[in-house]
Amino acid sequence: MNFDYDVVIVGAGPVGSTISYYLAQNGLNVAVVEKKKQIGYPLQCAGILSKHIFENNELPEEVILNSVKGAFLHTKNHILNVEKQENVAYVIDRSGYDQYLLNRAIENGVKLINHKVIDVNAEKGITYFSNNEFITSKIIVACDGYNSKISSIIGNAQQNFPASQMLVSIDGEFMNSFRKSNKTLDDYVDTYLFEYILPGFLWIIPLKNNQYRVGLFSNHSHKQQNEFLINFLNENFNYEIIEKYKGFIPIYNNKNKLVKNRVLLIGDAASQVKPTSGGGLLIAFDSCKIASKYITEAIKKDNIKILSGYQEEFIKKYSKEFNYQFKVQNTLNLLNDKDLDYLFEKLRENECEKIISEYGDMDNQSKLVKEFIKRGLIFKIIPTFLFKKVANIFGFR
Repeated sequence: MNFDYDVVIVGAGPVGSTISYYLAQNGLNVAVVEKKKQIGYPLQCAGILSKHIFENNELPEEVILNSVKGAFLHTKNHILNVEKQENVAYVIDRSGYDQYLLNRAIENGVKLINHKVIDVNAEKGITYFSNNEFITSKIIVACDGYNSKISSIIGNAQQNFPASQMLVSIDGEFMNSFRKSNKTLDDYVDTYLFEYILPGFLWIIPLKNNQYRVGLFSNHSHKQQNEFLINFLNENFNYEIIEKYKGFIPIYNNKNKLVKNRVLLIGDAASQVKPTSGGGLLIAFDSCKIASKYITEAIKKDNIKILSGYQEEFIKKYSKEFNYQFKVQNTLNLLNDKDLDYLFEKLRENECEKIISEYGDMDNQSKLVKEFIKRGLIFKIIPTFLFKKVANIFGFR
């Protein structure tokens, strides 16, 4: 059978643009199909990446809006401050970054096709468009986001958390009062744990010039989230809302297929998202590297069975990390606001701010969990009546 392309990528977001670039670099004939005329809009991301981004992809200086070295962690009545000496994360212009990655792919030979994909044939490698046209390829890569049509077509179940975010101008005095600190405003993010929004959380991410991205994810509707954010802002700040955004965060499901016949999934389409934070871009970029290796080999050897190695390698690399994060999430779900205050009080009593500062990592959170277990801190910080449930979650005997 003659194919129009070696690989067709569905979705020209940062993941689709990155995998298409890698494959073009490997000498393959690649097309990326995107329904949007303007890439990167509307914004559907908190737009903060850990320092590990440079291990996984390029990050041009012109899209970096700010850098941070720590965080203020809040419950209703307690605040912890954790930080490192160096920058640990970068706040970025996500729309500009998406456009940069797509332009890089096009400049390296990837063809951009503006059409809406309505169906695929996983066995024959056919991608169907809404205008009744279609193209063929040896492999189809689905990078079509949280509500992936292709993921559904190959039989996967999909679940998502609603997420809402606002770009807000906040008076600096109010932010200092909120943190109970006079440390440099732009150097820290804030996270806030509320019983009402668990298993999600609220975040405040500094840009520059007293502007912040204030958002959350939870099980609530976007309308309910908007009301919660407005109430939160009213209670704590003198502020002005500049823009509002909303989207969805996929929930990782280890039962879902990443490969079927000629189809392969990456990023939100594959629910490759950290359970605790909802972040997934760095994992997706790493998955692009893994996938490009198997895709290139499968095409060169004309053997699509090689694609199965992608799912096997991804699971081997990330399943333990995700498992630890689900344990943390399930533990937090046991707590109400009073329990959360107790947790933070005990964290401070046991000097855990230092431990979190030393071992905390946005992308490898299991390091910190293992350190807490190693030091016997888990049961020092959890309310006594929850010991048995937490022991069951972590598999302690």
